[in-house]
Amino acid sequence: MKQLLIIDDDRHLLDSLRVVFAGTYQVLTALSAEEAELVLEKKKVDVVLLDVVLPGMNGVELLRKMKKTHPGLPVVMISGAPSIRPVMKALELGACDYIRKPFDIDELRFVVQQALETAELRKRIEKLESELERRPQLDEKKSLKGAVEEYERIMIKEALQRAGGVQTRAAEDLGTTRRILRYRIEKLSIGQ
Repeated sequence: MKQLLIIDDDRHLLDSLRVVFAGTYQVLTALSAEEAELVLEKKKVDVVLLDVVLPGMNGVELLRKMKKTHPGLPVVMISGAPSIRPVMKALELGACDYIRKPFDIDELRFVVQQALETAELRKRIEKLESELERRPQLDEKKSLKGAVEEYERIMIKEALQRAGGVQTRAAEDLGTTRRILRYRIEKLSIGQ
């Protein structure tokens, strides 16, 4: 079950939100930024609901710190403040979204779920991009035919090497006949 950390200085709101998200997330709570930092050190948190106005360090300052220590962690800001300025700053710093107090429970659930799904998609994209970077790149000037021929050349050379240079064995290894293998060796100019 995914873990949701809710950071707000209103104990009653925390209790209410614990009930709202029970069964969907394992809910962790913190009444201050300092308490939240301790939770983040000890627990693997998947998504955060963070109030802008907190005693001591405010939510925007905590967000700034979290983005350094937990850069991929999705954070949704909660704000009951009359000014939108702190929320805009939080969005600039990397908060996924925000919701204003008093909020609609269904909207809150939706926003948290969207933040989590977006973060998971980003992780998958980063993983795929990383895998693509490790793969050999085709020279843009090479045609697809040239790339296929190069691949075939490598496969034939490796099969011949495994077969100790014996074409009949190499052909069997490649799942073809000796006659076709000899033709491809000649066509691709593969020297033994």
